[in-house]
Amino acid sequence: MENEVMKCIKERRSIRNYLVKDVPKEIIEEIILAGKYAPSAENRQPWRFIVITNREFIKELSEKVKEQIKKLLKKKRRWKKRFKELEDERLILFLQAIANSKEDVVFHNAPVVIFIITKDEAFNDESCACCAENMMLYAWSIGIGSCWIGLAKFLELDEKVMEGLNVPKEYHVSACLTFGYPAKIPKTPIRNPSADVIKWIE
Repeated sequence: MENEVMKCIKERRSIRNYLVKDVPKEIIEEIILAGKYAPSAENRQPWRFIVITNREFIKELSEKVKEQIKKLLKKKRRWKKRFKELEDERLILFLQAIANSKEDVVFHNAPVVIFIITKDEAFNDESCACCAENMMLYAWSIGIGSCWIGLAKFLELDEKVMEGLNVPKEYHVSACLTFGYPAKIPKTPIRNPSADVIKWIE
């Protein structure tokens, strides 16, 4: 019989369409608490959290992401050494669509954005990834949707924005998550058969 944990893992979806409804502060704190109970290398608990619920500020950050993408695309030859993905034409088209959109296609009008930041130390990002997954799974279990926003990493290219977020210079964005009440839940995608992804050594 499938238990509640597995049920939650299987049903969780990445949400990019949220209701115009605030998430209570106490629930946000519970979500972060779930993250803090994630395993971490040497129990360093290297995560720090920046919580944003100001919708206007979230919109401003979305525009800042678009600005950085436009700058990157204009000088993509220069940035290819750092971002090898820029050699993928499909990615270029995707980034162009993001940069030129008039909608908030970065944070999807979410009522809550949480940055997980950490120091540049070995295994900190792996620990923060565990933290982020805990947060998303717990949120789903109480009816809150979430999405990992990889595009938020572009904010690191803007020193003023990082200062405005109060990110210390020795820290970086390890993960950025949106949270809110789902307006629409996507269908569950088909998973690859076990035979395609598991190699047994017995």
